[in-house]
Amino acid sequence: RASGVRKGLRVGIPKVLNIWSTAPFWRVYLELGGCQVVFSDDTSEEMYKEGARYGSIDPCFPSKVAQAHIHNLLFHKGKLDYVLFPCITHLPARLENVMDTTSCPIVAGAPEVMRAAFTKEVDFFASHGARYLAPAVTFVEAAYMEKQLWECFGSSLGITRDEHEHAVRQGLKALDQFEADLEEKGRLILEQVEEDNLVALVMLGRPYHSDP
Repeated sequence: RASGVRKGLRVGIPKVLNIWSTAPFWRVYLELGGCQVVFSDDTSEEMYKEGARYGSIDPCFPSKVAQAHIHNLLFHKGKLDYVLFPCITHLPARLENVMDTTSCPIVAGAPEVMRAAFTKEVDFFASHGARYLAPAVTFVEAAYMEKQLWECFGSSLGITRDEHEHAVRQGLKALDQFEADLEEKGRLILEQVEEDNLVALVMLGRPYHSDP
């Protein structure tokens, strides 16, 4: 049940980069506390032209469009209490015998670049009455992740430690279910291909390469 501090808070999240593969976690974690989660719109040429003029960023296009999504949240999604763009440092590799599972440094660092871009000359977050949150988060060490998020949200949202730990567990459970659903859909496609004696092409890439 939402506490009085959190009830009605609107949290904007840009629909870019590793949010594409972790959004179920953030929705469940925040909504369990009574927050309303507001995602930016789908990427479009119009959005990019309007919102991608707030400083320089790496040529990587999936990172470059983050500016347009932050702009979309601030200028087109109504009053937001927070804009959340986590620096996701580690994600499960789903592979064995790997040395590490770190995110691309450009992807992990994009939230801090966005902070600089939108506060360089004018603090657009403050002028829109929003607070910008870009906590470092790992998805491969649950106990450390819980600590990282507690430091970010404990005082900001007035959440209790028990509520917080419960929300983290439920968020991770939702993320596991999301990935299981995707694997099941993939299995059904491969079975249909085999049944119909067709050829399947497997495209390898990051989840955010599905961004239109």
